[in-house]
Amino acid sequence: MTEHNLQPQTFMLRSAGQTVHVRQMGGGAGLPLLLVHGFGGSVSNWQLTQQAQATNRRVIAFDLPGHGQSSALEEAPTLARLTQVTERVLACMGVQQAHVLGHSLGGGIALSLCGLNPARVASLSLLAPAGLGRYVNKAFITGFVEAHTVADMAAAMGMAVYDPRLIGRKVAEFLVQSRAAPGAREDLRAIAGACFPNAEQANDLRPLLQNLPCPAQMIWGADDRVLPVTQAQGLPEQLPCHVLPRTGHLPHIERAGEVNAMVRAFLQACDHA
Repeated sequence: MTEHNLQPQTFMLRSAGQTVHVRQMGGGAGLPLLLVHGFGGSVSNWQLTQQAQATNRRVIAFDLPGHGQSSALEEAPTLARLTQVTERVLACMGVQQAHVLGHSLGGGIALSLCGLNPARVASLSLLAPAGLGRYVNKAFITGFVEAHTVADMAAAMGMAVYDPRLIGRKVAEFLVQSRAAPGAREDLRAIAGACFPNAEQANDLRPLLQNLPCPAQMIWGADDRVLPVTQAQGLPEQLPCHVLPRTGHLPHIERAGEVNAMVRAFLQACDHA
């Protein structure tokens, strides 16, 4: 793998009236990997993931509608509609089939994508995915969306990690600045209203786990206070769930090395199956 292949390429996709910001890097013989971030995130959430997985495959990250540099959906931003945009991203990128790694709301989207178009999904890696229980931490959702100061944002983000010291001032400042973009806060309110109405998860995706058409794994923090790991109970025996101690809702950031190693080994095994 050359250094050039690991230099990120960023561009905007335009399809069906939607503008989607994409960042890709890597190449090689492995099937492509699609990264789907969670609520309120962006491609920046994958800084510790994308390059680590791009040594032998193309790795594609993108901003969901209403996030980052992507435009908002004109209709209600339900999980189903966010999934349709995700499927269009792969189609526009010329990707017939990809591994999919999704976090939180992005994990729910990844699982929904497998239900929408199973042929597109070679495997699923789900990090604390949405859709497996009713509960979601209302204080986190509200605090994260409505924070206007660095202190308020740091307090909200402190609920998402095991060790709040992980959220430095620069991270909180970046998130507060991103809220200041025109329409950014309103877009997140709309997504929260569609996906987490009345402070509950709108979608029950457990039926999709019963007969998955592809290999899958789950990774969850034992101390997740946003979507508790108890939501992983009662899953099919053939679906492994790796529970990481002293880890909150952001395992790919809090335990990046360990998570990257698990994902890499899993993808390589799927490629050679």
